[in-house]
Amino acid sequence: MRIAFGLVLSLLVLSMGLMLYWRQFMSKETTKVIPKEALKVEKYEVDFKQNSFTSGVELSLLKEIGICDTTKVGDAMGACSPKFFKFFPLSRTKSLRDGFILLINGLAFADPEAKFPIRRILIFEREGGVLVAVNKFKGNLIERRQIQDSDYDDLVIRFRLDQYNEKYHVVYRWKNNKYQLAFCEELVYFNEELKKFEGGRVLATKRDSVSREVEKILIEEHLVF
Repeated sequence: MRIAFGLVLSLLVLSMGLMLYWRQFMSKETTKVIPKEALKVEKYEVDFKQNSFTSGVELSLLKEIGICDTTKVGDAMGACSPKFFKFFPLSRTKSLRDGFILLINGLAFADPEAKFPIRRILIFEREGGVLVAVNKFKGNLIERRQIQDSDYDDLVIRFRLDQYNEKYHVVYRWKNNKYQLAFCEELVYFNEELKKFEGGRVLATKRDSVSREVEKILIEEHLVF
């Protein structure tokens, strides 16, 4: 069972939903503000139908980690195809062979409990000649931010909980040889009255407390491993 935001949130969920609760933590600003330390920002809206392998090593990497069926050809379900897998470099100082972020099409691994296909993110780094999975997420990579004094960009991952009509935009930062949650940047909830998603950036004064609670939710809902 989901445990989040203490007694106050529990009462709100039972009585009137999350809308009023979220609003007390969200800024009215609609303009997206990038942290000052970000040197470069890349935004992603990956369309797997248009995806392709371009570096020449993607297929061998998929075979190495054993995530797809090498006996299937073309775009057949389960095949090692760019229609299901997209690669991003992990670090500016490593080749794709030695470290990568793998975004997986939600159609590749069906989740019977989900209303919509859920994308997954696997992060691998080679250690002692062997690729090691250092992070696993059930979410979508929507942004990368280059920051000072690091060869590893910050990642912005969107997590979605269909059963609660909520979305979280969470910033992850490389620390101690893996990505760790830095803060929750944005909260999105479904406004039942208006029948649409609404949300905003988490207020700076609430960022620490909200981020801690969101991290608990992600763990309890098995969205991070």
